Amino acid sequence: MLWRIPFVLSVLTLGGCFVGMERPERPAISAQADFSTRLPLTHAEPEPASTWWRSAVPEGLWLPLEQAVAVDPTLRRAQAQTTAALARWRQAEANTGLDLSLGAGADIQTVSGDRADSQSIDVDARLPIDANGALGLRVDAARNIWIATGADAEQLRSDLARDFLIAQLDGAEANQRHALLLRQIELAQTLLRLIELRFTQGLSSSVDVLQQRDQVASLRQELPQARLDQQQAANRLRRISARTPEQASPLVVEPLPEVSGIFASVEPIDLLSRRAALRASGARLEAADAGFAAALADRWPTLQLSALSVSRALSGDVTTLLAGALDAAVTLFDSGNLEAVATERRAQLVAAGQQYLADWLDAVIEVDDLIHQEASLRERIVLSEQRLENAEALLKASQRRYEQGVSDYLPVLAALRGMQQQQRDQLALLAELARSRVRLHRALGHPMAADAT
Repeated sequence: MLWRIPFVLSVLTLGGCFVGMERPERPAISAQADFSTRLPLTHAEPEPASTWWRSAVPEGLWLPLEQAVAVDPTLRRAQAQTTAALARWRQAEANTGLDLSLGAGADIQTVSGDRADSQSIDVDARLPIDANGALGLRVDAARNIWIATGADAEQLRSDLARDFLIAQLDGAEANQRHALLLRQIELAQTLLRLIELRFTQGLSSSVDVLQQRDQVASLRQELPQARLDQQQAANRLRRISARTPEQASPLVVEPLPEVSGIFASVEPIDLLSRRAALRASGARLEAADAGFAAALADRWPTLQLSALSVSRALSGDVTTLLAGALDAAVTLFDSGNLEAVATERRAQLVAAGQQYLADWLDAVIEVDDLIHQEASLRERIVLSEQRLENAEALLKASQRRYEQGVSDYLPVLAALRGMQQQQRDQLALLAELARSRVRLHRALGHPMAADAT
């Protein structure tokens, strides 16, 4: 009975080492949290769609977007990592099951002229008994890592869709700005010819001619930037769709794509399930929790059931051996390794919990900022439309007065510059509103598919 003494001492020692090693509290995420303003619901709730972009942009963009994103190398890498994580989960499950091996051998011996032939077949079976629960916990940890990597891939797909749409908007804005500049240059050149004619007639001064020439040059100076913006937007689309610069870009030229201003009714707590990145963060928290629990379970004895069957034929005589064993093992002394591992796993669990909380707070603040930005841009666009109407009316009035000889050309020039600047500002605001709405749709996420694991 003396063998019991070291066993009991080892259990007491391990128990003493892990005193106070309880699971840390989960991060507190308030279900009553709210945004500082309401989401814009212009008419009614949007109809459910398979992805957020199918609710956000016209149907003509769906196929180019999904085809481009599907071949993106970073997404394919993420999908491969998900497959690898699935294989690791299967490996962890396999470690809890039966391990069966078959062996065979043949031997010929000659001693003093006597020959002896022997053949053997052995079957070895081993089955771990998860008495302390560590094996099952490691399966849970591997499964949650697989869930996290799958959610990471889903979030990457969502981010690529956002980048694709923003590049489309940037390209369309650059195209429209380029076309607007060409029209404005044509108008400015017409006015320049008129002023030069009046100058020859003594009806305008050289200052008027020089100012109008400067206006034409100023407009032409903006053309290279518009062309550069077109090229850069096209290259961003090529990057997403895994194309090189000499290949065609999936760029929608005209017009500026309309982005829906109707959003799903979402509360901050809903982002935990709607945002793939938050689902990944939550799965990593669960994996860390299982890893810590497995580290605690490792202090207790492990059991394994094994069986062996050996059939040997020696010079025609067949002998069969059957054996079975239940093996138990417990660590008596490991210089504090188990305690150090458990301490590390507990710290990782605390870090994962705080990361989960930080990720949620970042998502809530991002959505709140985007709601305010979208509302601000809508208000600025209304005011910009009013200013544009006033600028167009002012230009027409100034031109009539100039043509009638009531005033000189300076009021016409000032009105023209004001209207052209307001046109460019209006286009920039409309494009920025579309970009803001794309970001908001992506930030709100999308409900997880019912059949998702």
